[in-house]
Amino acid sequence: MLRYVIFAAVLLVYCAAPWSAAALDPGHSSDPIDQYQLDYKRKNLGAALGINQAKVERLLQIDRKYLSQKRQTIHDAKSALLQLKQLMQQPQPSEPEVAAILDRMMKLRQQKLSLEQRQLQEEKHILTPVQQARYILLLMNMRQQVAREAQKMRSAPQGAPLRPQPKPQEVPVSRPGGTVPQPGGGYWQQK
Repeated sequence: MLRYVIFAAVLLVYCAAPWSAAALDPGHSSDPIDQYQLDYKRKNLGAALGINQAKVERLLQIDRKYLSQKRQTIHDAKSALLQLKQLMQQPQPSEPEVAAILDRMMKLRQQKLSLEQRQLQEEKHILTPVQQARYILLLMNMRQQVAREAQKMRSAPQGAPLRPQPKPQEVPVSRPGGTVPQPGGGYWQQK
């Protein structure tokens, strides 16, 4: 049962990457998101999963292998969707043409899911179930960080440097004995 839950979670992680369709193969791209992903995985996978660098490189190799194939499938699906939209703008769209495009889109979706499943199977041969779970959590964390960075970049004015993160403010905490630390280090008595 646990393996099915892990498999479903990994599948959701791979399907939920909104930026995956826009970028190119990380090994051959200058896209900052791809480079960030590659660097993040190379830097963190070993320690997070408890594996050596050779296994990290094998995971990255598997990732690159399937990523380019999945992106091609996504590209083809987007083209089919564009064709469908154009066809549906006609006053009397052709039923057989619409059916053919819909069939193609369903086949492409199935092909993408099949690629994801094969990737998961290959990664499963390298990792233990605990390592697989850690890998899922690491990927989810990485994607959240990418999404936060992308949001910062979208909200920043064009050409302006990103705002530095505000420093956490001190919050007074009651101490045993009735003292509360003041900003600046002094203490005063509570009444």
